[in-house]
Amino acid sequence: MKNNRFTPDIIEEYFATDGRMARLLPGYKYRREQVIVAKSIANSFLNREFLLSEAGTGVGKTYAYLLPAILWTQESNEKVVISTRTKALQQQLTEKDIPALKKVLDIDFVVTEAKGRENYLCWNKYMRILAGRKRLEQGEQKFIEAILRWAEETKTGDRKELALDSALMSYWKIVAADRKSCWRDNCPYHDKCFRLKMLKGLEKADLIVTNHALLLSDMLMVNTILPQYSYLIIDEAHTFDRLAFTHLSLRFSPAEIAETLQMLYTREKGVEKGHLPTLQDRYPNLAAACTEAVELVKRNLNILAKYFAALSQSITIKNYSYARVIEKRHGESRWFIDAVNLYQDWKETINLLNLKLTELIEEIKDTEEGNELEMLHHNLDEYSNTACLIMEEHLNQDDKITWMEYERGQVVAVASSSLNAGNILNDCLYGRLESLIMVSATLAIEGRFDYFLSRTGLDFLLEEDRVITLLQHSPFNYEEQAKMLIVNDIPEPSEPDYSETVAGVLEELFLALGGQVLVLFTSRAQMKEIAALLRPDCDQNGFNLLVQYEDGEFNHLIDEFIHSPKAILMGVETFWEGIDLKGEVLKCVVIVRLPFRSPSDPYSIAAERLCRLERKNGFRHFMLPDATVRFKQGIGRLIRSEKDRGMVVVFDSRLERKTYGQVFKNSIPIKNVHILSRKELTPNIKAFLAK
Repeated sequence: MKNNRFTPDIIEEYFATDGRMARLLPGYKYRREQVIVAKSIANSFLNREFLLSEAGTGVGKTYAYLLPAILWTQESNEKVVISTRTKALQQQLTEKDIPALKKVLDIDFVVTEAKGRENYLCWNKYMRILAGRKRLEQGEQKFIEAILRWAEETKTGDRKELALDSALMSYWKIVAADRKSCWRDNCPYHDKCFRLKMLKGLEKADLIVTNHALLLSDMLMVNTILPQYSYLIIDEAHTFDRLAFTHLSLRFSPAEIAETLQMLYTREKGVEKGHLPTLQDRYPNLAAACTEAVELVKRNLNILAKYFAALSQSITIKNYSYARVIEKRHGESRWFIDAVNLYQDWKETINLLNLKLTELIEEIKDTEEGNELEMLHHNLDEYSNTACLIMEEHLNQDDKITWMEYERGQVVAVASSSLNAGNILNDCLYGRLESLIMVSATLAIEGRFDYFLSRTGLDFLLEEDRVITLLQHSPFNYEEQAKMLIVNDIPEPSEPDYSETVAGVLEELFLALGGQVLVLFTSRAQMKEIAALLRPDCDQNGFNLLVQYEDGEFNHLIDEFIHSPKAILMGVETFWEGIDLKGEVLKCVVIVRLPFRSPSDPYSIAAERLCRLERKNGFRHFMLPDATVRFKQGIGRLIRSEKDRGMVVVFDSRLERKTYGQVFKNSIPIKNVHILSRKELTPNIKAFLAK
């Protein structure tokens, strides 16, 4: 390591009022909180510590971790991996923030994005389409024509280079690389594989920017995607344990298995299609084996359908679309006994089919047909192993949770995950790191990090004195810029006039503010019902009502909201975080209900069970802190700059009535809080706007 080129004091010089950041970054403003975070990160790299830092809105956490990370790669000759929540945030880092810092630092360093393979063109798929091996629909044909020139000229194969409309891009999957269709070592186009080129590029990188999903996948597969690294920064870390629960889970879906089986054999309008009928035509000597395999495919599909139909008998509500955890008591239920017996039949049949496919592959290996068959065999083997783990192991383990996913009353998947994702993170990730930095605007509850430490498994490392916590509040003047109003006379959701009352209060609020309101819901059904009540009046009063799932995709809704003078945006979980609406674009955030997670959500049940195993109160140690973090995120949508001014209106009186409401209030930056009735709401809004 080079001497004295990397110190917290040197880091501080870049952020000084007369430093390079101030001179070279337009709009840069010195923030003491940002400097403290940056220096703490530098110290953590030097001392091989794990740092958890809450950096409130406006601190500038991105530059606070990027600058020391880049300088550390040069000082130590070590790679630094930066992981963030979404590909959009990942793209912002690589296309905006890092290029800006390159000008500031005036040094050469290599930064590379690591993304999932579905972002890259698969040359094998593409060539097979050009060779006429796949029959294309009209839309697919137009898509291929639109990408022909790009495909021949691209150096990266990355879909982000394509400037096509969303309708055309919906066909991307026909050329996208994916694990299920990959020929692996049998692929004749290794030299043209864009994903392999990306992986090789990672080896040469100083700074690697990825997302949480890929980071977690790589963690399980022990560096088969990312090269070896010892320094990791996790941005938007408040979502990490939830994403770990999801991405470390196993999922057994009839749709995926049926799709693979139907690639082997299907019958459409009396015509037999698929790899097996094709083999029968091309290799007469394999006709008998192919016929046996076809019968096994038919039997497999039949048993698979019966298995999931049996699971669907577990509930009689035909429009039910959620998840239901399989409990030990279900073991005596008729539907469960039938399902287990059918699973055993399916398992036996899939094993016989895999054996038959192995025989066929041996006869035609090193041919194109053999490669395709081997790919399908590999996928079926994976599905079989996943189903085995879920149904034969995880179902009976106290440290695992297994659940069924429903759509319109039908089971569409069986899944399982660990009760404690923190244990897996501790075993598979933390041990390989010299230093870990986890940052977010919302990690602490009432100024403490206990909840986050527990959920991420970092509490195990507290005894080693390697974990440092840092809380830096927002530099914004919330006393002057923001106000929170709690309406104390909204009925409970169980009361018959609830939706009509909420719609009426919202309508008055919209009229008082003239639009530019974000309304956050916890229930999609509730949002849909209230939006339907509001839409006629919104149309009549010239408001552009934008409702998630009804008026377009996320990016379209945000764009419409920004560019419409009298816009109202309604959304559920996705809209509680990650939205940056500065200035007059957003005047008010309405929180309809405190964001407690559904107790029937598998993630909630897993956390509740873990609390029971650890003899903790599930509400105090999970439901309340989890909801508080989400509440903080929702509040954080309002004030995004020193010039912003606005209010948060909460329709849930529990915030004032219940003793736990104080936890929410103690954890947010807005301290100017007023309790009022529905009648008092409009006058208060007008008084605030008049200041």
